[in-house]
Amino acid sequence: MPKVIGIIPARYASRRFPGKPLAVLGGLPIIVRVYNQAKKATILDDVIVATDDQRIADIVTQHKGKVVMPTGNFTCGSERVAAVAKNLKADIVLNIQGDEPLISPQVIEKVANCLIDNPKALMSTACSPLKNYEDIDNPNVVKVVLDKNSRALYFSRSRIPWFDGKAADFKQGSMPIYHHFGIYGFTADFLQVFASLKQSRLEKMENLEQLRALENGYDIYCISGTQIYSGIDSQEDLFKAERMLESMG
Repeated sequence: MPKVIGIIPARYASRRFPGKPLAVLGGLPIIVRVYNQAKKATILDDVIVATDDQRIADIVTQHKGKVVMPTGNFTCGSERVAAVAKNLKADIVLNIQGDEPLISPQVIEKVANCLIDNPKALMSTACSPLKNYEDIDNPNVVKVVLDKNSRALYFSRSRIPWFDGKAADFKQGSMPIYHHFGIYGFTADFLQVFASLKQSRLEKMENLEQLRALENGYDIYCISGTQIYSGIDSQEDLFKAERMLESMG
């Protein structure tokens, strides 16, 4: 069985939400919730937080989590993950983003299994049909378009594919829109290749690191999940996540 490691990149500085990993959700810091969810995924042989900030490292270790503090000038989370992974023995590495506190362990396992089951796959991620019409044009909710083989054609903060429809059309499912989850799976070798590539033009424009792979001609395989959206990019997202936690009991 391939060795699979989950690494959670977390940095304190955030343009939209400074100190986000330490923001409290349901009595626990966001980064601790992400770590706890990842630990529930039985496919992971280990889970590590990769951070640049001692405050984040301290709170993770206080909750009995593992932390590594890599040094370097990283332009995205996957570069930080790659810096940690190069010193580890692993076949598959998952970048589980540190702002997905409600991520499903089943989604984590599906993203890993996508690479295990498909020898051609170098990189994988996850998406789900968008549930809320008001999120269609929300730039904090990343959208993805897939081909018939579930490979990503493009990711965007804008509405894709475009349709001039109303909320009623959307709710009827006549034009499904898929939203992207904050998780990436890499084969260990391809992770280092990805991190060695220069930031791409569209990556910079959209501020979406996965576009680096697409612009360089690499496929990203996408599994479909069913979890509710849980990414935290703003205080408003944090309030939404609190309501989700309450509804989940």
